[in-house]
Amino acid sequence: MRFLLLSIVPLALSGCHSHNVHRFSDVDETQKSVTVPPGGKGLKGKLKTALRDDGWELVVYSGPEVTEGSVGDKTQLKRYNTFNTRYSLFVVSRTYDYCLNLDPAITYDVSLVDNKTGTEVVTLDGKGCEGRVVDEFSKALHK
Repeated sequence: MRFLLLSIVPLALSGCHSHNVHRFSDVDETQKSVTVPPGGKGLKGKLKTALRDDGWELVVYSGPEVTEGSVGDKTQLKRYNTFNTRYSLFVVSRTYDYCLNLDPAITYDVSLVDNKTGTEVVTLDGKGCEGRVVDEFSKALHK
């Protein structure tokens, strides 16, 4: 019976987590500023805390919306958002259970976007314990 429990528990725990990490470019360590979503609940708050603890400047306001163009025979206007930071963080998560350590078990999708180039730097998605997701995100930023 003891052998059965010792073999089932690790199998059950390993089947509960899946992290898909994609790193597309390096973070510019000289410009560690990021626009983050407002609020501090759950994964969003833990990611913001981890970024702050790693020396990032966090900004909630993304900057003014700009409309520019020219008026004439063919009027053409372009409208876009501006950013006061080099990067933007996008976070979606949902709690579906609790892990054995009472950490929320979540499904999630996290993306760090370079505002200068418009490209994604790191994406992370899957399901698992909230604290482990933060660790995986931090590792992905520093590889």
